[in-house]
Amino acid sequence: MQNIIYVMRHIDIGGNVDIPYKKVGVTGAGNATLSSRLQQISNTKSPIKAQCIAAWEHSDARAVETALHMLLDDSRIEGEWFVDRDDSLVERMHPIMNLIGAREVPIEQSNDPYTKSVMQKEVESKQKTDHILLGEILDFLSKPLRSSSRIAGPTFFSDEKQLTYYVNARKSGKHHLSIGRSKDVYEDIKEFLENHGFDVEQGKKGGAKVLSISTVTVASIIDLIEHEFVPVNT
Repeated sequence: MQNIIYVMRHIDIGGNVDIPYKKVGVTGAGNATLSSRLQQISNTKSPIKAQCIAAWEHSDARAVETALHMLLDDSRIEGEWFVDRDDSLVERMHPIMNLIGAREVPIEQSNDPYTKSVMQKEVESKQKTDHILLGEILDFLSKPLRSSSRIAGPTFFSDEKQLTYYVNARKSGKHHLSIGRSKDVYEDIKEFLENHGFDVEQGKKGGAKVLSISTVTVASIIDLIEHEFVPVNT
């Protein structure tokens, strides 16, 4: 019975090629079957190996797969493979899978030294990119803020407004800005930013989020809040 929906990618164990494709497929129950499916695809003497990066269990996995394929059709490359240049497919799938009650399946990390090396290189590359982005945003800010390059991305701290700005960097250059410690003033910030032409969403922790914006826009929103935002109840 095929009751596992998985997302797979290919990685170059030599670290020379960035492959922006993801496969959305189904397989049988349990980690063992999931692992054997990966072995079937990776079992060649090739520097390109398969890696499962997410999986969910659902009683009607085939129907879920069909729906996801239809949803992703504009980015289909061939068969079950889709382009994911922003590396955001799994993130976008999470709320869908939560909505339909799919159970997330833990992914066993590979102990293969080459794969582990590639993963470490990716972490180091992201840290370097995030650090560069942090510097770029600081250069655009008219008001200096304390900052830190954290695992989650560039972070800025406002002592005056008692807010924290988290930047989720995207390969496409369209980043997500989350405003931490803004749960209690969410409605005020939402109205303030929407009056300035920005679309605002509420994050899982209740704070405000602005999605898919450029580096310059990230800085302009932070500046706007720092210079002009005053909560209604203040």
